[in-house]
Parts: sequence; structure tokens; C-alpha cells
Amino acid sequence: MTNTTVNPSRISRGFTLIELMVVIVIIGIVINFAVVSFGSNSPADRLNKESTRLMSLIQIAGEEALLRSSFIGVDILQDSYGFLRLEEGEWQPLDDDLFRNRHLPDDMLLTIITSQPQENNSDEDDKRTPEIILLNSGEMTPFDIKINSINIDDYYRLSGNEVGDLTLNQVSPY
Repeated sequence: MTNTTVNPSRISRGFTLIELMVVIVIIGIVINFAVVSFGSNSPADRLNKESTRLMSLIQIAGEEALLRSSFIGVDILQDSYGFLRLEEGEWQPLDDDLFRNRHLPDDMLLTIITSQPQENNSDEDDKRTPEIILLNSGEMTPFDIKINSINIDDYYRLSGNEVGDLTLNQVSPY
């Protein structure tokens, strides 16, 4: 029979420093996810989110036009926007969920300035003409879009040039 003695200094009386650090890191990660998931819902944050979404969708639609070798149009209204494809001489809504019509929150507005002459679409809602045309060569009609909220003074300006470059700038009127 072997006599085993236990050294009293080796008995664990608490957590090691490593164990404490691991627990603190895990708690920090959980708190970070909780803060990000709740996020801020201020008018400025919502305006930034909508402006960034519109820019990203126009970029993706431009890539789609290039890949499919087709013309894609962006139909801009004051409170919504959507994407159209030129098929057999007529603009048809894209049947992709990514490019569905999107409505802005009630406090946001879109204002567009393009170099393309606009046609009056009020008589024929079925035959919409897009304000921005994305060509199958990667080019687009130049445009400036002002995205603003009635709750704040700042607004975003989304600009596109002939070669397909997009820029998004936050503009402060002061």
C-alpha cells in the first residue's frame, strides 16, 4: 500500500488568473453582442443605414447589369425606389428579392438630379422610365441623390458618374 500525502499548498482555494480572464472575455463578448443587437435607432443612424443600403444596391445592380449583359434601371420616387430591367424595349420590374421595391421610413425623402431628361410618368404608371440607367458596359447615367430626414438637418448625397463610380457623403448644412 502506498501512502500518498497531499501537500496543503497544492490545494486549490479559488480560480486561477487564466480562468478569471477567460470568464471576463466571454462576458465582454456577450455584452458586445447585446449592445450591437439592440443598436441605436436614432434618425441619424436610420438615415445612414438607408443611404448606405441604396448605394450598395446600386453597386450590386451595376455588377448584375455587367454580368447579365443587360440594362438595369433605378426607379426613384420621393418615398421609395425599385429596380427595372430593359426587356424587349420596355422596362420591367426585376423579379429578384434583392432588387424588390423598397419604401423609405415615413420621415425620409429622396430627391434626384440627373443629366437624363425625365419623361412625365404620371399618366402611365405601368410604363415607368428609370431615373438612373446602369449599362452593360459598367457605365451609368450620372446622378446626384439627396437622402434626407425631416427629423435632422444633415443629409446624405449619393453621386454616380459616367464610369460607374459611386460616392456617398454626409452633408451638414452648417
